[in-house]
Amino acid sequence: MKRNGDIASLFRKHRAKKIASSSSPSSVGVVAEEQTQEQEGTPEQERVIEEIVNLMPSSPPSVPLEDVSPLPPIYDINRLPHDPGERLPIVSYPINDQDAIRRAYSLKGPFQPYAHDFAKRKIGNRDRQFTPLWFHKYHWLEYSIKKESVFCFVCYLFKNEKSKGKGTDAFIKGGWRNWNRGEEALDKHVGGVTSVHNAAQERYNLFINPSAAIDNQIVKLNNEDLRLYKIRLTYSLRCLKFLLHQGLAFRGHDENEESSNRGNFLELLNWLAANSEEVNKYVLKNAPVHT
Repeated sequence: MKRNGDIASLFRKHRAKKIASSSSPSSVGVVAEEQTQEQEGTPEQERVIEEIVNLMPSSPPSVPLEDVSPLPPIYDINRLPHDPGERLPIVSYPINDQDAIRRAYSLKGPFQPYAHDFAKRKIGNRDRQFTPLWFHKYHWLEYSIKKESVFCFVCYLFKNEKSKGKGTDAFIKGGWRNWNRGEEALDKHVGGVTSVHNAAQERYNLFINPSAAIDNQIVKLNNEDLRLYKIRLTYSLRCLKFLLHQGLAFRGHDENEESSNRGNFLELLNWLAANSEEVNKYVLKNAPVHT
């Protein structure tokens, strides 16, 4: 598109007028007038400048720092201290990061340095020390090289801070090292079914294996129980098959043991038991009772 002037021509005119003003004093007034006109600019020149400005790339919009949400921290397993004497308490981490810490330590497992030269401690008149055989019996047990004492792995991860248990804090804070008491003290720490340790152990099991909840547990029958169950089921199905074939009703009006007629199914099963010692061993009164 042809224009009366562009940016380059404006600079050329300005330079020519500057040279002319320096060579001819009489042209100062004319040059001043022209410079005033150039400063005012024609509408077309202003439009050209405006188009050039509009073509310049605009800077990206600034985003306020408070609007940028920080990414959740990623905990490197290799950077977390494995020695229980050097670890920070779980509650010292942000509440939203505690499960990530538990998961990282669960992958590591308890710290059990079998090859360590366990320090001896004089208790009474004898030198006592930790024995690594305890690692086999107590899978939750871990040893701190830094503090030369033992800790409880599951209690560290999942002990409820509000729970009070005698002797449990020693296995989390400071460590336990009364080697003369040995397994007696370790068994006491485990305690009964409702102990603080077993509660932490249950939470640990559910954490690493959510499908291990009690509602999802399947009762495992041994081979003998399964064999007896099949025998009872077989004779019950034979009675059902006979009644269906004959088109007879299953139940009676009165199925109490004192009744003279307890219904076709129970009467037929009683007849089989009376005529077969094998059937009599596993059905009716001799069948297992589930409470």
